[in-house]
Amino acid sequence: MLRRLMKREPSRLFLGSLSVASGNLVRHLEGLVGTPSPALDRALLVELSELLPLPKADTVDSPLATDMAFDVALQGYRSGSATDFSLGAVGLPMYWRPKVRLAARLYHLRSMQPKATFHVTQRMPWSVYLNRVLSWRVLVGLEHPARRSDLELLLRQATERLVTKLRASA
Repeated sequence: MLRRLMKREPSRLFLGSLSVASGNLVRHLEGLVGTPSPALDRALLVELSELLPLPKADTVDSPLATDMAFDVALQGYRSGSATDFSLGAVGLPMYWRPKVRLAARLYHLRSMQPKATFHVTQRMPWSVYLNRVLSWRVLVGLEHPARRSDLELLLRQATERLVTKLRASA
């Protein structure tokens, strides 16, 4: 009986806003090669909204004291690449793996006061990345090491990790 009295009511979780943050130098350099960044931004934002099938926060008429909402921002993503930085005879190889970074702000729906912020970064594993970088299509320059489907997979994995963190904290 004491356990029932001490047990708190579980919080309902609602989805606030979704956004894409821009202004990443590496993404800008990747965009020079031919990735249409705004189209990919929109596609990843649509994918993110499909991955979060929670009710919207603005649809709640009278929020309870335990209701929580969260805003999600796609802080950055990159398709990955490999190049070298050379000064004369000395060259330094540079690699960056494909990754997706999400951030979320959890807040009380009634008072709008923030409770916590979360950051999740999901990277492509090195073995998969090296197999892609060494494929003939990437070596010739026909495609990036990460395709759109790979970025959507990374986004799905990052979203799952983020929702797990949010539910544990709510």
